[in-house]
Amino acid sequence: MIDRLVRQQAAIDGAIGLREEPDEAAPSVDPKLVAQSLLQRLARVQAAVDEDNRRREQQYNSLRAEEAMYQKEQEKLSQVKVVVKVKPKQDKLGINWTRIMNKIFRREGREICSEHVNHQTHPITEVRRHHRLASDEANHLDAYSEYRSVIGDGECFYRSFLFSYLEQVIDRQDTHEEQRLLRVVERMSMQHANLRWNSDFRRSSKAFKNLIKKIMRRKHGRESTSRFLTCLVFCNSIIVLWPNAFHLTDIICAIFSRRKEKLLKFFNKDDTTLDIFIFLRLVVAIQMCWHREVYEPLIPGLRGNYNLEDWCFWRVTPARRFTHHVMMVALARALEVPLRVERVRGGYDPDIYTVPGVPRPRVTLLYSANHYEIIYPRAPSAESSSHQASQREHAADQGSNQQTSQRKHPADQSSSHQASQREDSADQS
Repeated sequence: MIDRLVRQQAAIDGAIGLREEPDEAAPSVDPKLVAQSLLQRLARVQAAVDEDNRRREQQYNSLRAEEAMYQKEQEKLSQVKVVVKVKPKQDKLGINWTRIMNKIFRREGREICSEHVNHQTHPITEVRRHHRLASDEANHLDAYSEYRSVIGDGECFYRSFLFSYLEQVIDRQDTHEEQRLLRVVERMSMQHANLRWNSDFRRSSKAFKNLIKKIMRRKHGRESTSRFLTCLVFCNSIIVLWPNAFHLTDIICAIFSRRKEKLLKFFNKDDTTLDIFIFLRLVVAIQMCWHREVYEPLIPGLRGNYNLEDWCFWRVTPARRFTHHVMMVALARALEVPLRVERVRGGYDPDIYTVPGVPRPRVTLLYSANHYEIIYPRAPSAESSSHQASQREHAADQGSNQQTSQRKHPADQSSSHQASQREDSADQS
């Protein structure tokens, strides 16, 4: 190959020499010099190629190193646990009640993972300060004392709604609400079967029922009973030794706080709540399509080739889709859970759904910039509680009168009730 290159270079040089000096004889070409120059040229080219390869390899190694560091940081972040330390509480006798509670209930601290539902509540005044509300814009928030922030991932309404409801359910000793929810699931299952949809209702409804049954077991299970008996024995001994040092509220709060910690742990994992949110969205779609005459007038744009089911499959059932007012109405009515949503900037916003005369947990949420969070009403005073009791008695009397009138005129009563529902739907739209 080198000999051929030498001959070609010699021929080229000879031709150039003939053109430049036609009268003179062509100079002789030394093949060794030509070969040496070619080898030098090839060496320079090879060195440039090697340098380029080395630079590319360094860049590749640096990118690999950065990627490895990023993966390590992500693994560390996924394994990090937020630890909320509970400050020891002592009374006048120097008894550390927190340590005693930890020994009874086997908890040395509260540990949760990434907070989809914030573990701690915050004063409602922080909402005013964060949104820079004026004094006249925050009057409607005076009825609330605290709020609990929720992650904004598209499921904030369903997460806030269900957690706020179950948070109140676990504080009750009875299981009336759990039994009622299980009956609601059975009713929705029959309606889903009649609609003949191909969906994940069976799997998601099973996950929801398992959650409700787990709450019931925690109330009346062996673990709860044994801990409660241990607590009673301990309280009896404390009363005998130090009658003035016993705090019953600490024991009760410790029992309920452990239930709430387990509920927070459940809602702070995507794999445990995914099927729950699928079920709630399907409940909304089933409720709307089962009562078409109520919800079709509230949704604009429905026509022959785009019916209510198409709208539900496009706007309701997909995950992380924004929840509109009509969806909130459907969920509250399907589950029969009282619901009220306050707006940050105020304005008159009536209750989305109420159950008059029924002592049931009431969900109150705060809406701001396409995001929902949980807010907690202030505890009523003694005068307001007595006034509410009188109102309940008056509502019960009215309910009995209405039932009597329904027995007398069932047809007139049902027609007037349907007319009022249509008027309410028109006002809400």
